[in-house]
Amino acid sequence: MNSGFKTYLKISVKGFLLSSIFPFVLYFFVEVKSFVYISIIFNILGFVPGYYRYQDQLLFQKKLKAKGLTPDDLNNIAFVKSWDEIRKRGIIKYSLIDGGIFCGFALCGLFSLAALLVIKNMFTYIAADLSNMFNFIGYTYLAGATTGIIIYRILWAHNEIKFIRLTDPLH
Repeated sequence: MNSGFKTYLKISVKGFLLSSIFPFVLYFFVEVKSFVYISIIFNILGFVPGYYRYQDQLLFQKKLKAKGLTPDDLNNIAFVKSWDEIRKRGIIKYSLIDGGIFCGFALCGLFSLAALLVIKNMFTYIAADLSNMFNFIGYTYLAGATTGIIIYRILWAHNEIKFIRLTDPLH
């Protein structure tokens, strides 16, 4: 066995054990063995393609090293390019569109699920009247959009600092 295969085997066994935790925990609650068997089969089926991806990654890192680069350097270059495009749109569009609309929609779903799970009799309240359902959707979307705008405003400041650090030679 070559050392690359041994390393991949160590990594994949750790990954297999970590990915098996959820099916086994679920088995103790619902006692359905088929779910555990299916997850084990998918993990085993992913072993061979995973090895080839691992080999490709090692080859890629070797090529980067020959050029004097690291994967972090590539991530920084990609960040600078993408953030430069985002900066051109401006903070308002970034916060409102990306944060308020797109992230707000995802957060709306999370807030809805959380409210349904946490607040007792919420589902019966929503189902009682159509206006209650529309109010619930409106309030959760408003909460999600507001949270998304705040998060993306904070991200803007963080990404600006990172952008300046990566592009300004004096920092």
